[in-house]
Amino acid sequence: MKKLAALVLIGLLVIPIVSLAVNPSEIIPPSRFTSLDSFVKFMDEAANWVFFGLLALATIFLVVSGYLFVTAGGSSEKVTSARKMLTNALIGLAVGFGAKGLVSIVRVLISGTQ
Repeated sequence: MKKLAALVLIGLLVIPIVSLAVNPSEIIPPSRFTSLDSFVKFMDEAANWVFFGLLALATIFLVVSGYLFVTAGGSSEKVTSARKMLTNALIGLAVGFGAKGLVSIVRVLISGTQ
C-alpha cells in the first residue's frame, strides 16, 4: 500500500513537469477559419450534410407512410396515422428546403458570392 501511495505521489509530482515541457503550439491545432470565406465554406458544407441527411430521412418516412396507407385495409386509425406521418414528412421537407434557401441567402449577404 505504501508503494502504491509513493507511486501516486511521484506521478503527481512528475505530471506538471512533463506538461511544462510540451510546446503549446503543438497541442492547439491551428484555427480552421482563417478568413470569412473559409467560415462560409464550412457552414455551406455543414448545411449540405444536414440537408442531404434530411432528404434521406424524409424519403424513408414517405415510403413508410405509403406502406401504411397501402396496408391500412380500411382501418381509419391506420389511415390517420399514415396521413400524419406523410404530413410530418412533407413539413420536414419544407423546413429543410427553407433552411437550405436561408443558408444561401445568408451566404450571398455575407460574402457577396453565390
